[in-house]
Amino acid sequence: MKKYLAVFVAPIEAYDAMKTTMKNRTAEDRQKEMDAWMRWMKIHEGNIVDHGGGVGAAKRVSEGGEITDVRNEIGGYMIIQAGSADEAAAIFTDSPHFGVEGGAIEVMEIIDM
Repeated sequence: MKKYLAVFVAPIEAYDAMKTTMKNRTAEDRQKEMDAWMRWMKIHEGNIVDHGGGVGAAKRVSEGGEITDVRNEIGGYMIIQAGSADEAAAIFTDSPHFGVEGGAIEVMEIIDM
């Protein structure tokens, strides 16, 4: 089986809105969201190599050593295994990430160097 990197993306505005609504969610609502992720991961546990996680603030390093703060659409990542790129992508068709407005998941093969 090949390994694939799945990158969870959404518009920056959607992440900003989510941060605001997260502050107002009840513990029960947060638990329901976590339960949905746990159910999804249990279904696909045979394919998940690394559960990954969310990502924080980004820094861009440019040629010459310039470092700047940047914002992008990446919210998290996961590493999975599957027989083909199509099989890998199909794993995410029922992902809880689609609860984020405009959310998408980009799946790409990890190529051994």
